[in-house]
Amino acid sequence: MLRRLTAFFALMILGSAVNAQADPRAFPSLAKRPVESRDRTVPPAPAIKPAATDPALATQVDRFTRDASSADTAFQSLLAGSRASLAAGAGAAPNSESWVTAQTAISALDSARYESVAALAALDTLFVERQDAEDAARVAADLAVIDPARLRVLAMVDAQNDALDALRRQLPQP
Repeated sequence: MLRRLTAFFALMILGSAVNAQADPRAFPSLAKRPVESRDRTVPPAPAIKPAATDPALATQVDRFTRDASSADTAFQSLLAGSRASLAAGAGAAPNSESWVTAQTAISALDSARYESVAALAALDTLFVERQDAEDAARVAADLAVIDPARLRVLAMVDAQNDALDALRRQLPQP
């Protein structure tokens, strides 16, 4: 049995080697490709010149950004005010009064961030919708307005998520 398996594998390897010699295109070339030898110090020329900024879109994006900032300010304020009850709940037994108070504080924090999460969802929706335009210049202009605001709001929401996750990990589970 071992002889048969050894003979089988030897034939397979020999067949692969013969196949590779018969068809040199069977393996990709290891030669440098043109993109690998281009000058990387020269930035590529912009392909599309963006259109003028849409004032209605800019106003809408600004409103969503303000909503998210307001919600983040409320979240941070509530977080600072809840530190004592959260610390007391961290060392308490599950279902004790201080533990329940800490859970309530986490729920209030989760509610306080609602507007920032809603603003992020609205910005994400705008981002996707504006990518569907047929005019590439319009798409470039719209995304140049939406994307920086979207990234700022995403950073706020991520920081809020991280804070809530850290608080939840501090509390013992029932």
